[in-house]
Amino acid sequence: MLIKTIELWETRSDVTLTTFIALPDEFIPNPVKRPAMIVCPGGAYQMCPRHGNEGDQVAMTYAADGYQAFVLEYSVARYATKEQTLFPAQLLDLAKAILTIRENADEWQVDVERISLIGFSAGGHLCGMYATTWHKALFSNHFNMPKEVFKPLSAILIYPVADYIIQEKMRENDSKQILGPGINVPVFGAEEPTQEQLIEYSPSKQVSDQTVPIFIAAAIDDGMVTALNSLELARELQKHKRPYELHMFEYGDHGFSLGRHLLEPFRHDMAHACAKWVEMSKIFLMHQIASETTVNERSLFGEIEFG
Repeated sequence: MLIKTIELWETRSDVTLTTFIALPDEFIPNPVKRPAMIVCPGGAYQMCPRHGNEGDQVAMTYAADGYQAFVLEYSVARYATKEQTLFPAQLLDLAKAILTIRENADEWQVDVERISLIGFSAGGHLCGMYATTWHKALFSNHFNMPKEVFKPLSAILIYPVADYIIQEKMRENDSKQILGPGINVPVFGAEEPTQEQLIEYSPSKQVSDQTVPIFIAAAIDDGMVTALNSLELARELQKHKRPYELHMFEYGDHGFSLGRHLLEPFRHDMAHACAKWVEMSKIFLMHQIASETTVNERSLFGEIEFG
């Protein structure tokens, strides 16, 4: 396996892409190119711990199933200036990662039409925003490339911040203040964002007929990012007749990642049923990979109306 870290921008060392690439077997002629998975850890845009349970471990999980896997360390407050962390800087980081994979697709044996994203918490917000806005001029104008090269196959969002309006209401009513002062600054540049900003940077509010298939998993006892985020995103995906799966688990709280407890991953008695999302996501991905047109949306939704 080829494991190496690449700096994505010439003038910065903090935004990187780490590869977990299976090298071709010399005994197999003309190896088939593999689908790819880009992992975006969480960290509230304050940090992006690649070596935590939402980074390398997740990449290795998908690499073990045949994906060429990558971990993106995007712009965060710990390592960058305030100007460098303002949204949509992280979206451009993710677009740059996709372009880098495309540029090295032959060497890395990647099928460029089957690049998917997975994000956790803030990383889930990032991937959710990308899945709903990849087609916008932000990317094509910045990189001077056609919009089609930025399109991912699908996105997997685990306990994502998907609706900032809902999330801010939760914070206002949170007597424990788990997410304290300064949490909004890396994204919005201010502690009190405007209503327009909350809408603009909420994946649920950006869903359209261009949104790629999305898999969502969250726990209803999440005390940091309310599960209503995931429910609202699913509601909008249903409303717009976009392919998706939603899996809500009774227990897991925030940060369950692969299903192990965030603070004590070695405690088997603290394992959660939410670990099942990993297997479910791989089946979801196979549905997207196996079908040239992903899904027949008419047969999926029929006459269902969502008010």
